[in-house]
This record gives sequence, structure tokens and C-alpha cells, in this order.
Amino acid sequence: MPPSSILKNLSIGLAGLFVSSICLAQDPALEPEVRSRGADDTASVVVYDSEYFAPYNPITAEDMLNRIPGTEGLVGGFGNQQEERRGLRANTDQILIDGKRLTGKENQSSTYLERLPANAVQRIELITGNVRELDTDVGVRVINVVLKEGVGTGSGFGQIGSFVFATGQVRPMGSIAYNGSKGNLSYTASAQLRPALSPADVVDVILDSAGNRLSVIEEERRQKQAQYEARGSLTYNLEGGQTLQLNGLLNHFPLNNTDTTVTFLDPGDGSLNEAGTIVDRIKGDNTTWEISGDYSQALGKSMNFTGLFIYSQATVDRDNKNFSRVVEGLLPLGGDTREQKSTEKILRGTINWNIAKKHDLELGVEGAINTLDKDLGFFSVVNDIVVEVPVLNSDQKITEDRAEGFTTHSWKPINGLEIETGLAAEYSSLTQVGSDVGTDRSFKFVKPSLDIWYNADETTQVWFSARRDVGQLDFDDFVATINREDNEVLAGNPELAPEKSWDFEIGAERRLRNGAGVVNGRVFYRRVNDVKDLIPLGLTDSQPGNLGSGHHYGAEVEASIRFGRFTDVDAVLSGSVLVQDSQVEDPFTGLNRRFGNQSEYVLKMEGRHDIKSIGLSYGFDFTKNGPTIESDFNEFDDKSTTTDFRIFLEQTITQGTILRMFWANLLEVKNKRDRTIFIPNQASGLIDGREFRVDERAWIAGFRLRTSF
Repeated sequence: MPPSSILKNLSIGLAGLFVSSICLAQDPALEPEVRSRGADDTASVVVYDSEYFAPYNPITAEDMLNRIPGTEGLVGGFGNQQEERRGLRANTDQILIDGKRLTGKENQSSTYLERLPANAVQRIELITGNVRELDTDVGVRVINVVLKEGVGTGSGFGQIGSFVFATGQVRPMGSIAYNGSKGNLSYTASAQLRPALSPADVVDVILDSAGNRLSVIEEERRQKQAQYEARGSLTYNLEGGQTLQLNGLLNHFPLNNTDTTVTFLDPGDGSLNEAGTIVDRIKGDNTTWEISGDYSQALGKSMNFTGLFIYSQATVDRDNKNFSRVVEGLLPLGGDTREQKSTEKILRGTINWNIAKKHDLELGVEGAINTLDKDLGFFSVVNDIVVEVPVLNSDQKITEDRAEGFTTHSWKPINGLEIETGLAAEYSSLTQVGSDVGTDRSFKFVKPSLDIWYNADETTQVWFSARRDVGQLDFDDFVATINREDNEVLAGNPELAPEKSWDFEIGAERRLRNGAGVVNGRVFYRRVNDVKDLIPLGLTDSQPGNLGSGHHYGAEVEASIRFGRFTDVDAVLSGSVLVQDSQVEDPFTGLNRRFGNQSEYVLKMEGRHDIKSIGLSYGFDFTKNGPTIESDFNEFDDKSTTTDFRIFLEQTITQGTILRMFWANLLEVKNKRDRTIFIPNQASGLIDGREFRVDERAWIAGFRLRTSF
């Protein structure tokens, strides 16, 4: 049965469950409490006590958040990725644990909540407004998870399950987590095994300038790999009110991939003749570990000090060998190797001072040292002899020393209004040493900001933001790298500079009464300097670089509704729509176009229905990303992606035990690329040929059985 028919049948079944459940008796849901964070605080808080979640039999803190409208996108899930930002000050993590963020760049709070036992949580607070514990963007909602105090015994949960892939691969998964406290010490620990497969089948159709088919290339990508991860956290509350927290993370990701590429030639009569098969075998591993911590102490009645530190290290080892499939077996052709080590060290101190009634001042300094040591090797095999192939700029040792001082002043001139002004100054020194590159550079940035929040009433807030932002540098762009998508080596650019932008945003949020949901929207405009994209390298190539100035603008609307507040159906339906556009001058043609690899729109929707009387839950989510473009020296790509659709069904087996069945990538996402090839380059306007690619990802099904103890 094709996926479209399966989806239709499942949709009818889910709709039937949804409608029929109206007739089932529903326990009246408890209402959350809405309150201010303080007498003069413009931020409002919706409080969900542990009793609110008890009828749902949650196993983890993530289960609890799934029943709260307005938390979508704040916690992890399939493919959830946090935006990489420059330093801790711009960290986008929007989750607090007992009023503090979990310090770390890799050790994210969203993952922590996936493994935090639900019976360790006292309440969850959904905060709208300025949250000085985090350097969040204006207009975001923040989750504060408050843990139980004085619990002498611990609690935990474990889960086992299996993933089944459309390609026939079956892989186990499992995790265990434990949370406890003794006296002033509390702790959490977790370990997880998870498959890390993304099987894909890729087909390329190559046409000449007249539209005649020249060849067809079929590629099968398969993996045999899993991800192993361990996390831990210790918190100690000292007698004088000081708090010390230490966090640890270890992630090991061994790779074992095989890509098989078969090329077929079209002799001109419409048939296809096999012309050869190439087998790529990629082995290696990624290992990341991180230690982080924070210390806070009151300095009198109106001042508080917080110190943070992070030390993380990531190593990457790769060994790729290419073979040609012949009658006798596999004939070695060549390959490449990569050895890479990166580190990040961050130290930050902040003083928060209530200098007067309605006036708060923050003073802080942050220092960081980032390094990358990368070495690529390329070789070919001729008559069974390995021959090294030299590649320009294939090795570098990069070190960046960065220091930033910052201050913010918050003023509440009238009830419901808060104005926060900020100023940050950053200086960094960058040293690059390699066989072909040796350079020293420095950067200086001044970053002012203005944020305004106004509470029109207890359910409505509007905001405005204007700030100078500086993008993160990716050291990998400085060194030559391998694009396995097109089997080519990309030149690095040791002169790459970070993007700079002036960002403006205005938005509003309306919270429905009694926790029935939230609706918000925003419009934004960014004036971007040094737009990062590909630029010409000599007369026949390209490299990462900086374009001129560009514009980026758009609007976003989000809504999350809890039907249980006004119907007999205990369901949450959430969705968001982001529409955006941009403009920058293409360095290869001189014409204006959108930013490279930026979606025209992003559409998301997810729903969940709980039938508490029978312990059943089911739901769905889907994501649809709009088309993107990519411009290169002699190529222009139009890219599109089909809808990613997922469903799940959960059944409570006993109190504290839940069976979950899921089906991800139900429609088998297809990434499509329409490439136009020019001769000798785009500026000529002469088309040499076309290439149509379809990259189809396999669906994933499975189950997991979770239990608390």
C-alpha cells in the first residue's frame, strides 16, 4: 500500500478516535494559576502544579510539558536543533531548572528534561516577559521547572524499545535515568543508547543543454551506527545561601556507513546501460565531552553574583575508502582521512544589582578560548600503490581568544512597562597556522540593544526589540572540507568574517484565560552586513566568503489551544507559520536574489489527544519547509522538501508504565534539487545542462516501553 493511502487510512482512524472520544466521560482538568513574578515585575507566570499532571501518568518532565499549550519548540524531539550562537550570553536555551539555566553548550536543558523523572518535579512555570536569569531574545516564552525539595529517596525511569526502518534494519534503543537528593545535595544521572541511522536512496538524472537524458546515477546510502550518551548533574546548596552546580556530558558516536553509487548511461534510444559501480566505505567516530558548572552567591540584600564555566572537547576521526565494483570484487580507487579536534573554554561572571526601586543593573564579563586542529588527507590507489594527493589549505590550527564585557539596565517607569537597555563590547584575536596558511586577525564589536515589554492586561503583552548582533564563526569554513553530497572538495577561506546585523522586531502575545492556550505573532527586519555565502575563488572555483549587505524580513504567527478548557475533548493543537524573504547581490551574476539555503516559509503543526478514562493518548506532528536556493560559480540550485509527517499512540499499561508506538517520516521525505549548470560560469548565461536529484529518506517505525521506579 503506498504511503499516501496509509496516511489517508490513519487520518480517518485518528479522526474517528477524536470524535468518538467526545462521548467518553472526561475528568475535569485542573486549572493552572496565573500570577506575577513579583510586585514590580512585568513578566507573568502560568503555574502548573504536579497535581495538574497526575491524571496523565507522566513518566518524565517532557511528558508534563507535552500537556501545556505554548511549550512547543522549547523541548527536544526528533531533529530538534538549537541555533548555534556566539558565547554563553547569546545562548538560546529557554529552560530554567529551579530558576537557573543548566550551564553548557552541548549539555542542553531540553535533553535534560527528557530524562528527568516526573515525580521529581514540584511544578512547571511558563513565563512570558523579561527573564534576567537568561539572556533570551525578546518575546520568547521561558520554562522554569521547579524540583521537589527535601526528598531523601530518589526516583528514576527506564525505557527499552526498538526502531524498524523501511530498509529492513532493526535497531534497539534504551535509556535509564535517576534523580535523588540527600541533605543539601541533589543529583541526576542518565545513560542512553539510540540508533543513528538515516537510510536514503538518491537518484540523479543528467540532461544536456537540449534536454536529452545523458545518464542516471542511483545511490544507496546505508549506515550501521548508534549513539551512546551519558549525562550527570550535581547541585549543592550551602548553608549561607550559595549554590554550586556541576554538569557532565559524554557522547560517543561511531560511524560505519556504506554508500553504493551505480551509473547508467543513455545510448539515445531511451534505454539505460550500466556503466559502473562505486562503493564508498566511511568509518570513524565522533566523541564529545563537556564539563560545566555555576556558582551563585548573594552579596547583601540587593546584589547577587553568578559565575559560570564550560570546558568541552570534540574529536572527529574519519577513514573513507572508495572502490570500483568489478567481476573479481572491489578494486581500490582512493579515499580520504580526517583528524579533527576542537575545544571550547568559557568563563563568565555576572553581578545583578537592584540599585533602586524599579531599577536593576547587570554587569558582567565573559572570556572564551576556542580552538580547532584539523588535518585532511587525500590519496589515490594506482596499481595497488597508495599515492598522496596534495590539496591546498587542507590543514590548520586555529585559536580564537575572545573577551566580552556587557551591561544592561532595566527600568519600570509605570506598572506593566519595562524598558531594558544594554551594551556589550567584544574583542577577539584569531590565529591560524597551516602548511599553506598563516595569518593573525582581530575583531572588535560593539553591540547595543533596546528591549521594551508592555503588559496591556494580565493576558496580553506587546514587545519591541532593536539590537546589534554578531554571528558565530564556523572554523570548518576556514579549512578545505569534503562535500559528500556531490563528491567534491570545497576550498576553505581563512579570511572569512562573521555576519553582522541590525535586528528589529515587534510582536504581541495573547494568553487565553484558564490556561486555554496562547496566540502570538511577530514581524521582523534585519539589515545584514557580510552575508555568509559562496564567493568566487579565482576564475574557475568558489569558496565560503562574505557578500555585501542584505535585507532579511518576515513575519511569524504561533497558536496553541487546549480544547479541554471549553470542550469535553482533552486535546492540545498547536501550529506556527513563518514567512520570510531576503535580498542580496549574487557575486557570480551581479543580480539580486534571496539568501542562500534560507526557506521561503516554515509550517509546523502538532496535536495531542488524551483520553484519561482509558489511559490512551495519540497525536501527530508535521513540518513543511519552503523552497531554498544555492548559487555557485557555474551552478544554480532550486531546492524543495516534501512534508515530514509523524504519528504516535501511547497506552498506559499500569501506573508508572507506558507503551508508546510511533511512525516517523511517514510520507518518506523527498529532498529535491533542480540544478542548472552553466558554461563556463553563471555570468555567461549559457546553459550546459541540467541535473534533477531526488533524495528519499526511509520511514521509521518502532515502540518504546517506559516505566518509573
